[in-house]
Amino acid sequence: MLYKVLCLHPDAAYISNWMRRAPQLPAIALANRLATWFPRFRRTVWFGDDSANAYVYGGPRSLRARFFPMPVEGEPVFRSCGIGQGRQPGSPDPAQITRIQQTFAALRHYAGGELVISKRIASNQRIPLLLEAFPAAKFVNLIRDGRAVAYSLSRVGWWEEDPVWWLGTTPRQWREDGHDPWELCARHWVCELDSVEEGLREVAAQQQLEVRYEELIQQPVPTLRRIATFAGLPDDRHWTAELGRLRYPNRNEAWRERLPRDARERVEAIQHERLRQLGYLRDV
Repeated sequence: MLYKVLCLHPDAAYISNWMRRAPQLPAIALANRLATWFPRFRRTVWFGDDSANAYVYGGPRSLRARFFPMPVEGEPVFRSCGIGQGRQPGSPDPAQITRIQQTFAALRHYAGGELVISKRIASNQRIPLLLEAFPAAKFVNLIRDGRAVAYSLSRVGWWEEDPVWWLGTTPRQWREDGHDPWELCARHWVCELDSVEEGLREVAAQQQLEVRYEELIQQPVPTLRRIATFAGLPDDRHWTAELGRLRYPNRNEAWRERLPRDARERVEAIQHERLRQLGYLRDV
């Protein structure tokens, strides 16, 4: 949701579904400009019929909607620059640095934006490389209750088959080897937090902003405007008006209602220290 909302800004450039399919053709980012011509249809395609669901994948969509330019994580773009997933030992590869700089510069040029907005889960392990490539980059660290994250991971379609970067196998393999799926979901949140914190140690304080999911949901428009200002996106009345047309439902309630008690106890046992540090869990 945060990624797509920022990409609504007229000065934002982003990796689209088009560029994901043709990562070595940055000129295809010209398609991003098309999205701005159809704001109502863009709202439906990006956020669903109820303007409240940024995760529109997996459900039935028309061919027109599938071809409409939309922000995506765009891992093929990073792969085309020679950048893999997971932590990279040693100093960043100069060749990778040059290629990602050139790719993002071309993306910004063809998309017509002043600032590239990029959201990729794997970039939690790429912070040193991104900082080397873009020394003035801003990093927004969005933190959510680990129990909600564990529950969400257990339900999203891509989780089962994607190799876990710190484990080396997929969740399906983990489960088939007789291990507890909830343990993996719980530990993944902890490992991601550790990786982000390690990467941000080298980032100047003025270049990083921590935002809580709960803050974003409770006060969406003020929080989004604060993030945009931090990122360097100027105030824009059309963008602000569009923020007011979206809905920001609280997805945290799902785990409270649907997470089985025994699973919750296992997740909390693994995440306990981190949940307590972040104020999500208080010892009594």
